[in-house]
Amino acid sequence: MQDDQQRPRRREFLERLGLIAVAASIPTVAGAAPTRRQVAAPGWDMTWVERVSAAPHKAVVDATKIEDDELETALDLMDTFHEVYPNDEMRVVVVLRHYAAAMGLNDAMWDRYAIGEERTVTDPATKVPAKRNPYLRAAPDAKEAWERNGKIEPLVARGAIFLVCNRATMALASTLAKKANKPVDDVKADLRANLVPGATLMPNGIFALIRAQNAGCAFFRQA
Repeated sequence: MQDDQQRPRRREFLERLGLIAVAASIPTVAGAAPTRRQVAAPGWDMTWVERVSAAPHKAVVDATKIEDDELETALDLMDTFHEVYPNDEMRVVVVLRHYAAAMGLNDAMWDRYAIGEERTVTDPATKVPAKRNPYLRAAPDAKEAWERNGKIEPLVARGAIFLVCNRATMALASTLAKKANKPVDDVKADLRANLVPGATLMPNGIFALIRAQNAGCAFFRQA
């Protein structure tokens, strides 16, 4: 019964998708103009776009919550495509925005500013508010493959690209600065300089999502 109710929605979605594809195939005046090289403004590293564009298969995962689900989704995408194509032909981009931006900060920041306490994240190893980034690497006692591989470090090692929302990160910095009684500009600079290895700060998460899709990524949001 539930599937029957969802079919009209799916049909409508597919029809809209077809219309979008047709519209995208129609040349416009702007599209007919010679392609100009886009130069990023100083302070924003856009070199990841070339890595994404070069891959024949790519997807972007929209992560908004502090949880493992989006990381496991990235792992599933990589593993599934690896069953058909070589691993270097698949590129996955994970955009950490909203609350998930905290996942893009290294262990030192989680410890220094008590991010685990602020974001109500429990360290699975200690069972207390996390003093490290528990999404960076697996706990020492992790046994399952998805527990070991569905973390930021192993995903980056396989070529995943992590983009962190600057707007959400700066909002977090303001909150942490008040609690730590430190100048907000100092905390903002601290967070900007302490992203996890393999992560790149973007002006905001929506920009990152759109730019990844412009580079050819299929959009994937965790249900």
